[in-house]
Amino acid sequence: MNLPKTYDPHAYESDIYSLWEKSGAFTPKDRGTGETYSIVLPPPNANGNLHVGHSLMFALQDTAIRYHRMKGDKTLWLPGSDHAGFETQDVYEKHLNKEGKSRFDFKRNDLYKQIWEFVAENKGVYESQYRRLGASVDWQSYTYTLDPKVTKQAHATFKKMWDEGLIYRGERLVNYCTFHRTGFADVEVEYEDAVTPLYYIKYGPFELATTRPETKFGDTAVAVHPDDTRYQKYVGQRLTIEGVEGPFEVDVIADEMVDRDFGTGVVKITPAHDPNDWEVAQRHNLPAVRVINHDGTMNERAGRFRDMPVLEARQAVADALEAKGLLIKIDKKYKNRVGKCYRCKTVIEPMLMKQWFVDMQPLAKPAIKALEQKQITFYPDSKRTQLITYLENLRDWNISRQIIWGIPIPAFQNIDDEDEWMYNDTIDQELIEIDGKTYRRDPDVFDTWFSSSSWPYATMNYPDGDLFKDFYPNSLMETGGEILYPWVSRMIMLGLYVTGDIPFKEVYIHGYVMAEDGSKMSKSKGNVINPIEVIDAYGSDALRLGLTTGRAPAVNRGYDPRKVEDARNFCNKLWNIARYIEDKIGDEYHLRSNPTVHTDADAWMLRKLQLSVTDMARLYETYRFSEAAEYIYHLVWDDLADWYIEASKVQPNPSVLAYALETILKLAHPLVPFVTETIWQTLRWEDENLLITSAWPRALEDSYADEADQFEAVKDVVSEIRFIQSSLGVSKSRLVFSSSPVIAAHEHLIASLGRLNSVERGEISGGIRLTSAEAWLDLDDKTIQAYRNKLQAQIDTAQQHIKNLEKRLSNTSYVANAPKSLVDETKQQLTDTKEALKTLQHTQTQFV
Repeated sequence: MNLPKTYDPHAYESDIYSLWEKSGAFTPKDRGTGETYSIVLPPPNANGNLHVGHSLMFALQDTAIRYHRMKGDKTLWLPGSDHAGFETQDVYEKHLNKEGKSRFDFKRNDLYKQIWEFVAENKGVYESQYRRLGASVDWQSYTYTLDPKVTKQAHATFKKMWDEGLIYRGERLVNYCTFHRTGFADVEVEYEDAVTPLYYIKYGPFELATTRPETKFGDTAVAVHPDDTRYQKYVGQRLTIEGVEGPFEVDVIADEMVDRDFGTGVVKITPAHDPNDWEVAQRHNLPAVRVINHDGTMNERAGRFRDMPVLEARQAVADALEAKGLLIKIDKKYKNRVGKCYRCKTVIEPMLMKQWFVDMQPLAKPAIKALEQKQITFYPDSKRTQLITYLENLRDWNISRQIIWGIPIPAFQNIDDEDEWMYNDTIDQELIEIDGKTYRRDPDVFDTWFSSSSWPYATMNYPDGDLFKDFYPNSLMETGGEILYPWVSRMIMLGLYVTGDIPFKEVYIHGYVMAEDGSKMSKSKGNVINPIEVIDAYGSDALRLGLTTGRAPAVNRGYDPRKVEDARNFCNKLWNIARYIEDKIGDEYHLRSNPTVHTDADAWMLRKLQLSVTDMARLYETYRFSEAAEYIYHLVWDDLADWYIEASKVQPNPSVLAYALETILKLAHPLVPFVTETIWQTLRWEDENLLITSAWPRALEDSYADEADQFEAVKDVVSEIRFIQSSLGVSKSRLVFSSSPVIAAHEHLIASLGRLNSVERGEISGGIRLTSAEAWLDLDDKTIQAYRNKLQAQIDTAQQHIKNLEKRLSNTSYVANAPKSLVDETKQQLTDTKEALKTLQHTQTQFV
């Protein structure tokens, strides 16, 4: 026997992956004669380890790619990693902080080189993790988001937008982190519920409420709702307001933005530090006055509060207002939504800055049209409609980031005229001279989402690369829901804008892998699962299958170690089945190519396999990964192991055993590639070298339906016998039948499968009658009476439970006042209990 007694994944996985890689199985060149199928891997962060969420992503994508490879499609799974501009620089800054240093201690180019080397040190780590997870990616196409071809494409897109007027340099509000000193896109801001003081202050003739009294130095208006009759007489006036630093003037305006139920219905307008106020200012032509510096301190407009951090200034201004009799009261229990930096949790400061923006509406409209026409299929479809809504309300995109780690923006400013800018991709120089003028390069870099939005085609060397010509649009974009808006939406918009075509045909959104208790995994909570540790304990297949089982698109689900253990047990079961079949086949592996039917069990197994080939293909094609996992589990554990192999012990047929093993290894391979390939390599198949590149099985032409139905009848009889024996606690019994063709034709098989002492023809004398055939189990009176008593006790309990439930539902107060979900649950319990009672009462009639 070639297969060892036990399956140890650690003894095989590394060698199996090397075998795949060296064979060229991952490379699309000259492989596949069918349609093209491609996935471009969402690039994990280059500076850190993969987490268990990545493991799910890899498992789902690898399952799809392996199926299509076996199907005969020309497949490409293109790997890569993300320079993750802001995140990586943040990680490196923390590294510097431990050494007592800061990014401000280094020149720009020197710091860039240090981060490059820091990331390069980690490169081997995540590539080895790819391999540990079994990712069958085309390593020859590996792309890094700072590779020249990606940089070139980002610059080309910027230039195209510049020339077409979609890029503009504007002074607008941006989401700004004063700790990291960089701006963020709207979708990158994390909002948290918080309790913040709400200050009621005297403001000329008004009383108004604000959470930010320190920004009053930038107030340029007071606003009320147009329909608020309390303040109509003030609208249009210019008032002099007494402040802590003396009087100042503001205009009184009417705008529907004002919530009449907030505070007193009067709000101060600070355009430079509030996004809603900024929009109001644009409508009413109000000036914007910035009073906060980029480092989070107050500027010179704050007078004596200058250089104070914002929070310190807030309290100081409140104290000054109180001292001057302008502070009316403070609501210390006001609930508010506060935007924070997703890395350091610093409160985001809306900051008026000059940045590069993209006019999004001309990009959004074609994307909305493509989505409405369902040119891209979403799993689930609800994400498509969500994306349409998002695009319909999209604001212009700030693509400038005030960091050094990333792709420099190819724009240069005239040092003598700050309003004169020119495009130039000479990004390795700070200064350039053209026509006697000196220009300085913009110190900012692109928002990472801007450069990575070209990922589906930049990785394939658009527009002339062979990969682009063969594999664009990509077949599938599989990713997490958290980047539906920041990335998926932008890939669709830029794909249509740059290439004229959608970037991918299908989008599958997987849910988060949560902690076991359902909470989000967090390093600070200590509940993060390291996938490599799980692989070390259980093997890669167990992790992959365990994560896949029980998951639906876009549904968050907790990590369940029991499912990983179940998956490990499945791999062991498959291994043991292979060992058994290997022993029974001997050297006659060729028999698998032409299985012959000798018994009804043979026909039933071939019928099952025929249906399974079609069903598993359908599940893989439609990305119903969890259903595929459940299907193969029951096919292996129940159909093959519990029924056919047990039947084959009575009536052996090596040809069907061999065919069943080959077919099931192929069906299971996309889900559990290591154990299936290990078995495949260990068995003496004479015409196939690698399972990974073998052909997807073909369904047999003969359905064997009639013979298969006969074995289904045998199964019904045996299942009922097993149930009764289990209920009675009887290990062996005698089956007597009168006129059952099924039993008569399969006496020895039923005796073996039913673990019976004997199967005999005879007349009814006593025992328990079967419902599946004209037969009964011949049992002694003591055993039967014990079973009668057990059944009656269960019937009594069910009847009492029904009375209690009916009484509860007849209580009009309960039905009217209890939560609807609880009432519905009670109704369902009543229905279920009544059905169970019918079954128990029917069982009573089976006594002879």
